[in-house]
Amino acid sequence: SYTDHNIGVVLDELKALGHWNDTIIVFWGDHGYKLGHHGAWCKHTNFQTDTNTPLMIRIPGLTEGGMISDALVEHVDIMATLVEAAGLAKVQTCPKNKPWTVRRCTEGHSFLKLVENPNAAWKNASYSQYPRGGSSNPYMGYSMTTDKKWRFTAWVDFDGHTNTTTFSMHGSRCGFELYDHNTDPEENVNLAYHSEHKQTVDELFAQLKAGWRATASALTT
Repeated sequence: SYTDHNIGVVLDELKALGHWNDTIIVFWGDHGYKLGHHGAWCKHTNFQTDTNTPLMIRIPGLTEGGMISDALVEHVDIMATLVEAAGLAKVQTCPKNKPWTVRRCTEGHSFLKLVENPNAAWKNASYSQYPRGGSSNPYMGYSMTTDKKWRFTAWVDFDGHTNTTTFSMHGSRCGFELYDHNTDPEENVNLAYHSEHKQTVDELFAQLKAGWRATASALTT
């Protein structure tokens, strides 16, 4: 394709300039894409099809021969990974309150350990969000994919003026979605309201509300 060709042009030029062995390369997409999945088009939902993206990295001396990891990595992890791979000082984790007051920070963690060992212990969940309902009556869908192959989404009340939520669920369009990627990777059967999965929903909702900080705190260094 045209994109593949142009990536090749850039890589060939990198080699011609003599920087192939001292340059880290990352290739990723900003979102997934539906081609009629779930009766919809493009990217504007919280289904895994929309939020799952390609991510490849080449680090001279570490990735020769290639490797694949099934670990849950996120876009916020890319900067932290590049910083560590380049031997630069670690970027601090964003403070919980007023993160805009610090010069630079990140919500991600370097996945360089996965480059060194694709099966290393890693995050137990990845996170995404996307709204619905419009500015006059907004709902936010907070989603989480877990290392146990659950895909969970909570549609909650959302304050569009402060861009915050208390995870209350008073609105008529609030609710849960739960999919088992072991048996339903295309997310066609919502299990959230099956009585046998009530405990799973309760546990995943608590984990979702705890968010990325709780996931990060469980990481081994």
